[in-house]
Amino acid sequence: MSITIEAIYEAGVFKPLTPVADINENEKVKLTVTPLSVIEHQRRNRLKGDPDFSREIGDSDEYSLLEA
Repeated sequence: MSITIEAIYEAGVFKPLTPVADINENEKVKLTVTPLSVIEHQRRNRLKGDPDFSREIGDSDEYSLLEA
């Protein structure tokens, strides 16, 4: 099972912003932390392409891994 939650880091402790289901009290978990500021920066700076051109590239045999 894997879930993604938002939390705040406060006084050396990660505190979930919403209740966390299916995890027992004192259960060890493994956290992967990505600050939301990093995610927002990636969203703002991702490449924005023309959807029709992207579809054309995706459908083209020229870029097929099978043709390599």
